[in-house]
Amino acid sequence: MNHKQNRPGFTLIEVVLVLAIAGLIFLMVFIALPALNQGQRNTQRKRDAAAIVTAMNQWYTHNSSSVSDNYSNRYNKQKGFCTFYKRYVGDEMVDPSTGKPYKVALWGSTMVIDCINGDTENRGAYDTEVHGSGGLGDSDNWAAMEVGDIQYDDGAYCEDEGFNDDIGGGRYSGSKIFAIRIRLEGGATLCLDNGYSFD
Repeated sequence: MNHKQNRPGFTLIEVVLVLAIAGLIFLMVFIALPALNQGQRNTQRKRDAAAIVTAMNQWYTHNSSSVSDNYSNRYNKQKGFCTFYKRYVGDEMVDPSTGKPYKVALWGSTMVIDCINGDTENRGAYDTEVHGSGGLGDSDNWAAMEVGDIQYDDGAYCEDEGFNDDIGGGRYSGSKIFAIRIRLEGGATLCLDNGYSFD
């Protein structure tokens, strides 16, 4: 005799439950993945900023002038910085979001410059996070930053995520004291200086 065995199948509730769990796992991965990618890009930006600081220290070891060189003329200041950037940093360092060279803002202008390609962009706005000597606002001398932008100034040091760019009323401009800031995704800013002590 041939007997059919009754094999219980999945109930509709069990199928729905499995699909709901799978959907929840997918949703968690979908939410976490952009944050993970953003963190990786920011980590790359932090490494690049540290490499630029190292390159600046090398510049100051081999040259008597500051990185941005000429403070009497904004164009010459950008040109001086770009001379350093092309020689000591090069075109292989690019922002991980765009794949293009970092844009740099220097004191005294709303312009940012891509030193490798020579492209400039006028932001037409100012960075309220920069402070001058004695905590006075100096935001009107800086272009507003976007993700991946770098600010540089000599005679400056870091204050949390911002920097004080007018130490001693400008006494240290042109010296081997500097700070850079880089804008990260998520609204944060990393500031690095060369650790000069004013004590």
